[in-house]
Amino acid sequence: MKRFYTYPETFHNWPYLLVPFHMWKALLRRDFEHAIVDSGVEIFAHGAKDYPKGFYERYIVRARQLSRLFEGKIWFVIPDYPDDYLNNPIDNNVEKTLRNIELFYKVDGVDWVFPLQADYLNLESFRYSCREVRKYNPERVAIGTVCKTRNIEFIEKCCRLARQYFNDSWIHAFGPTLKALPRIINYIDSWDSCAFFTSREKGQRMCKNKQQRKQYFEAYITRVKQILQKAQTTTLEKFIVIADLVKGKEESEW
Repeated sequence: MKRFYTYPETFHNWPYLLVPFHMWKALLRRDFEHAIVDSGVEIFAHGAKDYPKGFYERYIVRARQLSRLFEGKIWFVIPDYPDDYLNNPIDNNVEKTLRNIELFYKVDGVDWVFPLQADYLNLESFRYSCREVRKYNPERVAIGTVCKTRNIEFIEKCCRLARQYFNDSWIHAFGPTLKALPRIINYIDSWDSCAFFTSREKGQRMCKNKQQRKQYFEAYITRVKQILQKAQTTTLEKFIVIADLVKGKEESEW
């Protein structure tokens, strides 16, 4: 089935969670079917050039602990380096990401997700990354180049390339715009977003309270269901069941 992951906010009970590492404790307070923990690349949006000192050691220790606690229900993304924060480009981000893969893939006891990075909007750089990561024969990869861009053609080409290189792997796309989803849904297995914080209606901006968050989230899920319907995916039925169960929650549970 296609999975949609999102942050573990208290206003909904979605079963698939994407959790930045600094929010890992939220997993202890939530029932969930599956979770992906990422390293928290948002630090690079705020000027950081590298992960904090000692981060890798802490990440590995916590990944092993949580993997034992939530056996079979959690994946960890190998720390990567994005190049799509234009206010803070990271030099040699692909090579730095590949070095981390070489370090982390040897760590046992954790279901690792192998990140695919590239120079900003550089398809050949992404192709190079795919070639290098394929050497590890990963069970799971995540496309990190489609998160901040609104270039739908580039997003589609990256997802299509990833499927060509990793035909039998689980492919996750980080934060693709909803407009790209109809063109990539048949290449990927899962994606994540918190775009529903912004209204689907023209002229509306960020939600102001929990009730609006609930409304925006329901509107997002409704749109995803429409996209899956048009794509005629074989997983639509189960997705609708999950979505309708969440939508049917009593107001007190949001």
